Amino acid sequence: MNGPPEALVRALVDGPSAIVAVDWQDRTPSTNLRAAEAARAGDPEIGLFLTDEQTAGRGRLDRTWQAPAGTSLLASLLLRPAAAAPHLRLLPLLAGLALAEAVAPHLPDADVALKWPNDLLLRPDHAHPWRKAAGILVELVGDAGVVGVGCNVDWRDVARPPELAATATSLAEVAAGDVDRWRVLAGFIGVFGRRYTAWKQLPVEFLDAYRGRCATLGRQVRVTRGDGATVEGLAVAVGADGALLVRGADRRTTAVSAGDVTHATLGG
Repeated sequence: MNGPPEALVRALVDGPSAIVAVDWQDRTPSTNLRAAEAARAGDPEIGLFLTDEQTAGRGRLDRTWQAPAGTSLLASLLLRPAAAAPHLRLLPLLAGLALAEAVAPHLPDADVALKWPNDLLLRPDHAHPWRKAAGILVELVGDAGVVGVGCNVDWRDVARPPELAATATSLAEVAAGDVDRWRVLAGFIGVFGRRYTAWKQLPVEFLDAYRGRCATLGRQVRVTRGDGATVEGLAVAVGADGALLVRGADRRTTAVSAGDVTHATLGG
């Protein structure tokens, strides 16, 4: 198993980043679970938890998240954002934006966007459909927040189940070449650190940049809430609280704070 280079770990812990510790395991049920355990034990922010393979990884809405060893960036950050506690609902959007901004330099010719709230969408160009390359799961543990990232880095030789065959991709596939996951990690930590520091002072300032990356806006969508209820209509805005505003056929606008979004089409 190939863990993060020692030079990268030293740079993260001893350098300008806010990372205070890096915890690597070749194989683990879930980096979010490990980060949550550390949060309960009183570990400080920002702890970084990494693995090569998860056996019980989860996405939003308790979906499973599994990937073969060595193919993905699987990381969780332990945060204690007390100063920004009233704005914790924005943290998933902030993390999604940071990941998109970190990935973009590795795919200079591709389109990089987000599906609300924080799924990473990629396409080589406008002629191709959007496909998902990463998801983010944010969980609260007492006064701590855990930000889990699962990003498909190189799935070129990965057989996918039918439900993912037409919708999932990876950075290397879109780049049509190798992508170093540790460089992606370093970039993400750098971008997230800057965004996170600014967010604690000015919580809603990043939203304009987020809206500029959000491929959901301007699309017909169906949002399935946790209780199974659905909201359908045109995604017209992302509010200051991070909610997706959906205008229905009756011209009424509904604010959706959480749910699973389906775009009417991912082609445009």
